[in-house]
Amino acid sequence: MSNPSFDLLIRGGRVVTGHLDEPLDLGVRDGRIAALLRPGVPASAHRVADASGLVVLPGGIDTHTHVAWPYGGMTTRDGFAAATRAAARGGTTTLIDFVPPNARGQRLADACDARIRAITGAAAIDVGLHPILNRSDEETLGDIGAVVARGLTSFKMYTTYEENRVGDGDVWRLTREIARHGGLPGFHAENHELLVAAEADLAADGRTSVPDFPGSRPALAEAAAIETVTLIGRTVQTPVYIFHVSGGEALAAVERARAAGTTVHAETCTHYLAFDETVFARPDGWKFVITPPIRGAADRERLWDAVGSGGVVSVGSDHCAYPLSEKSAHPEDHRRTPPGAAGIQSRTPVLWNEAVNVRGLAASVFAAVSAERAARALGMYPRKGTIAVGADADLVLLDPTASWTGPDLPAASDDTFDLYDRYEGRGLPRAVYVRGEPVVEDGRLTDGPPRGGFLARDRVR
Repeated sequence: MSNPSFDLLIRGGRVVTGHLDEPLDLGVRDGRIAALLRPGVPASAHRVADASGLVVLPGGIDTHTHVAWPYGGMTTRDGFAAATRAAARGGTTTLIDFVPPNARGQRLADACDARIRAITGAAAIDVGLHPILNRSDEETLGDIGAVVARGLTSFKMYTTYEENRVGDGDVWRLTREIARHGGLPGFHAENHELLVAAEADLAADGRTSVPDFPGSRPALAEAAAIETVTLIGRTVQTPVYIFHVSGGEALAAVERARAAGTTVHAETCTHYLAFDETVFARPDGWKFVITPPIRGAADRERLWDAVGSGGVVSVGSDHCAYPLSEKSAHPEDHRRTPPGAAGIQSRTPVLWNEAVNVRGLAASVFAAVSAERAARALGMYPRKGTIAVGADADLVLLDPTASWTGPDLPAASDDTFDLYDRYEGRGLPRAVYVRGEPVVEDGRLTDGPPRGGFLARDRVR
């Protein structure tokens, strides 16, 4: 035909979203899904992709990454170019990264501008931002409205970490201002005083090794902080977002808050769903020093129950690519081990394997927790997170039969380490599209300019 109907036609795949699972063909035009077609319906396109035997999914949304992250006067071992390419090969088409805490004397708005510049021209996929708020002075409060208007519509506050934590009064002031402008307050929720006491008690007994790490950050501290910030959210009448819910006690605090009337969006992370606290006894247990800690097997199963029921709305990688030399330098003392780990490339394959192959959940549940629920909670739906006419053509063609081991997955950096190096699974992306343009074909990154950029998101209330 002289005038093809579509720019891209994906034929023969099984299309799965949070609400759909059936054989369909997809037509893409101008970067958006233009048609869902019954198999074999006549159509023409400039490019045709054969998805026979593959599952066609909404591109994954990783809600929690720390790319090019400052720590201890240094920066982690990846930038937005390397990290977003690794994410794409793993089946993620949207990241929500962070604006690092702004230094004293730096305005919030200026910190956001600097982070957007780092993304622009480098990112292979789309990247939104959660600004981190570490003070509630008048200048910061005054910038929040402009930041929300620019599309940075969700925020993060730390209730621990001495250098950046905000107290309850700051949380109250900041939450009110965020809510006033239609933004979403989010929290790294651990009670600082309880953590200080727990770590001091362990240190007094000489218990500072990696296997002692979970005891230094008890689940009680996480639950207590969630109780506080959700009460403030309920009083202010705003939804709240809780980053990296690690287990049953934290989840129970979320459920109590919901029962009392607070809308709580609970995120968990890939490592909490894939591992339990026995990893700390491994010789390489230092890899798993992440906050909050990976908890027990029963906690992991509680989280999976919440994934299935919708109580967990999103799964982030909490990616932070510390150099191997820094992360492994003090295996005898968890206090000197920087908390966090790379994982941007592993999120989709590990989540698919654990959800569909190990636990027998429907592929539609995977699609919901990998993409759709996050898009709804964080101001991206229906542009992202679904396969529907008008949505961005962010798509993953996944081969559910492809077996892999941890080393088969791409790393975001050469000088880092892999939590999943012993992990085995089935299900790998064969092709990945960002707004209809291929960034991965036949499992390999394509050549060409970066396809992504800064993603401005809608207000969330």
